Amino acid sequence: MTDQIKKHTLYLGLNDKDTKTQKIGTIESYKITQNILTEFCDGGTIFEAQGFYKHQNGTITLEKTLRIELLFIDDQTVKKICDILKTVFNQESIAIQSEVITSELY
Repeated sequence: MTDQIKKHTLYLGLNDKDTKTQKIGTIESYKITQNILTEFCDGGTIFEAQGFYKHQNGTITLEKTLRIELLFIDDQTVKKICDILKTVFNQESIAIQSEVITSELY
């Protein structure tokens, strides 16, 4: 049966908010993120992207970004995941995009 569900896409920049540089390598970041995700959900997809971010002080940085797609997970759990990721990767914020889609496991 096909259901209407929320798909959450997280955008996790890898530059440290204080130094504006990447302190944890991209491959290690994938592993850390995957380990955190498996504590809260049954699956997800992680892509590497190139992003940019304007910090609260106005500084603009280019950075490697992990784009994380999650299905079959509630909003509260997504925010718990983001709280942990923000701490681990020392981030000001993580962008959360949510959209209602039709999805099923076949």
